[in-house]
Amino acid sequence: MIKDKWIEDIDLLALELPKKHKNLFFHKKEREFYEEIKGLKNNIDYYDSYEIAVNLGKIVASFRDAHTSLSLPVRLLYPIELYWFKDGIYVIHTLEEYKEILSCKITHINNIDIEEVINILSGIVSYENQWLLKAQLPKYLPAVEILYGLEIIDDFGSLEFTCEDQNGSKKTLEISPLAIKEAREKLKLEAINKLNNSTLLYKKNEEKYYWFEYLQNLKTVYFKYNACRNMNDINLNNFCEQLIKFIEENDVEKLIVDFRNNFGGDSRLLEPFIEYVKSSKTINNKSNLFVIVGRETFSSALLNVFMLKENTNAIFIGEGSGGKPNCYGEVERFNLKNSGLTVCYSTKYYKIIEDDRLLSFMPDINIELSIEDYIENIDPCLEFILDYEHHLS
Repeated sequence: MIKDKWIEDIDLLALELPKKHKNLFFHKKEREFYEEIKGLKNNIDYYDSYEIAVNLGKIVASFRDAHTSLSLPVRLLYPIELYWFKDGIYVIHTLEEYKEILSCKITHINNIDIEEVINILSGIVSYENQWLLKAQLPKYLPAVEILYGLEIIDDFGSLEFTCEDQNGSKKTLEISPLAIKEAREKLKLEAINKLNNSTLLYKKNEEKYYWFEYLQNLKTVYFKYNACRNMNDINLNNFCEQLIKFIEENDVEKLIVDFRNNFGGDSRLLEPFIEYVKSSKTINNKSNLFVIVGRETFSSALLNVFMLKENTNAIFIGEGSGGKPNCYGEVERFNLKNSGLTVCYSTKYYKIIEDDRLLSFMPDINIELSIEDYIENIDPCLEFILDYEHHLS
């Protein structure tokens, strides 16, 4: 796209985003924003389209509103899936030809130290706390155009990963990019194969917004809540009615509600179930009610977590939430005329606690997943809950 068209898009963003956002300059000074816009336009002759898009994305991400972002186009992907465990970023899925780096910790990318890569990549991630950054950054790392726009790579060819295995041995491997659709399909097949061999409860039924399972020997109901949205086959209200009926008619002493992968939707959908839990003399007791939260607990899901915090005796387990308790949200969008890039922005402010400085909801018991847990198919949160009485003694 010619530079004049890019300048037109940059000017459109600079004009519309401050007008449309609920309060764009709550974190970043207005003067800084317009200086960065001016700087990008002044240097536009030195950038190609990928670099312009990434630099514009960095400006939008710098507002530190997790709901406000620029959608960057990605057509090529390195076929590798990563997760940021408590001691680093590891390869959790890849193709058969690269299996030697599976479960290995990344130390360098194209001879750049991973800490420097993290520092560079974090500039284009819209986040408000470290937990959301940990959730989102590994998704950007395999994106070829983004790495190119950030000058981590200088062409669209293979990428050199240097990794460290469980024994501390270093290995270096070149990975070639694939079209994004092909990469995702192949990675999905690899993930399904691994999932078929997994005993992790929270990894089951990932395509469902909600489901539950009765752990009869433990007199425990495990309720996985993946999205604050209705499914086509059964809406959440009817599902919760069935869940309540099951709890009432069976020998249930414990309830676990797992929000760790819930990125939000409509918080009102779960309110009737929370009212039931609040009034239940059996469930609403310490050591009977547990809520799991994590880095992907965000937006409306976090509102439900606070409802449970304020209205029940639940014990909260897991990581800090990716969502900030008091935050901007209710996302709307507009497109830049020439590039077609989509700008997401917040239209409302949600204040649910007094302390606006609190960046995350922190659980009562902080438990982070380790690479050893992942390899051994262990869910440390569930294990802690099921052995809770032992922890009390």
